[in-house]
Amino acid sequence: MPKEGLASETHTPPPASGTVLIVEDNDSTRVRMSNLLRADGYEVIEAVDGLDALRKVSARQFDAILLDLVLPNVDGWQFRATQLRHPELASIPTVIVTVQPLREPDRYALRTVDIVQKPFEDAELLQAVRRACGVHAPDAASPRWNAERWVAIPASTGQRRIVYRCQHCPGDGSPIDRSRRATGPQGS
Repeated sequence: MPKEGLASETHTPPPASGTVLIVEDNDSTRVRMSNLLRADGYEVIEAVDGLDALRKVSARQFDAILLDLVLPNVDGWQFRATQLRHPELASIPTVIVTVQPLREPDRYALRTVDIVQKPFEDAELLQAVRRACGVHAPDAASPRWNAERWVAIPASTGQRRIVYRCQHCPGDGSPIDRSRRATGPQGS
């Protein structure tokens, strides 16, 4: 007959979920990372360099990115710089996985949620990915909701349509009639 306390002692966390892009040129490291994340419940997409990664992040959404810095063609530094220039890409939590020792200015320039040094332990990589995927807004019932002072967005938000118009448009949606342009003062 099992003891009641035994279940909590052997409790394993529920499988993770989310889509992770792995940007790694070394085949064995990329396969190891992919297998580890898939076994933990993540959907994994692989890229072999920064250019391949840029194509993939522009085609679909990711919950996190694992990024090596030393890559052929477009390296991790160039990928990250491009990513940070685009708001929709900059918001993807990115974990740097590198053999390079990074100084504090480098860490600041990368603006990353986590750095995993190679060679790494599987548990260390999984924790970094879980933290990265957990960066999103917390549930209103979680302790993080109050600790970080999150607030609910009112239901009416976004219901009014905002219309932008160019400086040349009359504002009523009709095209400008360029044939009736003023040619200057009369009689000149």
